[in-house]
Amino acid sequence: MKIKKTLLAAIVAAGVSVAGVSAHAEPGNGFYGNGFGPGIPGAGLNALDGIDLTKKQRKQIQTILQEAHRQDQDQDLRGDFDKIHRQIEDALTSPGPVDKDKVATLQQEMATLRAQRESQHLETASRIHDVLTTDQLAQIHARQVKIHDLLDQLHAVEHPAPAADAGKSGK
Repeated sequence: MKIKKTLLAAIVAAGVSVAGVSAHAEPGNGFYGNGFGPGIPGAGLNALDGIDLTKKQRKQIQTILQEAHRQDQDQDLRGDFDKIHRQIEDALTSPGPVDKDKVATLQQEMATLRAQRESQHLETASRIHDVLTTDQLAQIHARQVKIHDLLDQLHAVEHPAPAADAGKSGK
């Protein structure tokens, strides 16, 4: 189950990454480190790597990302996530019965914060999308297809289908 969630997260991250949300306005210029959420964790994937951007596009994308970064910093959702996570941990590690209503309320607060963050990231991706040309978007899409194909191959290797004759004895 954990692997499925990890794979799903990687696929979603790849989709968001290639949709245009980029941690960098250009390769090697880390605006967000790993706090903004684009790409496949650990893979260093940046949706705009290899895409030939004009100076004007780079400047527009840099401005979009700086605005998004300021918005992220102003809202400090990471602090809110940490606070809620600690409250859930406290509820689950305190003696006595678990207050399931409190945990459910905290889970809902966490879901609301995630939805808010995702909405902001998709807005940023949409703004970046509007800066790119049709050809650039096609290049990003082609890479997205390759990433999905590779993830499917990885999944098949990690979770091979049982052989049809595996349970039968030989003649």
